[in-house]
Amino acid sequence: MRMLAATLLLFALSGVASPQKPKTFADIQADMVQARQHLTAAKDLVYRAGTEWGGHRMNALKQIDAAIAEVDRAEQYAKAHHYVK
Repeated sequence: MRMLAATLLLFALSGVASPQKPKTFADIQADMVQARQHLTAAKDLVYRAGTEWGGHRMNALKQIDAAIAEVDRAEQYAKAHHYVK
């Protein structure tokens, strides 16, 4: 039993001690593209949710639009500073 516990502890700690592979610029750009896709999908769902939400639905749509605009600005910044192509 102690051997099993020690083995599990070493296994768990090995993941913590080993450095993770850093993301490449292509990975980061793909993450931002995926973020925009998720935000666009969320906007579509909120838009189709109907009108009985006491104005909160419209506020959510505005905030999603603001988040999409921030993703756009982040990509513009990254391109201007040569982080992505």
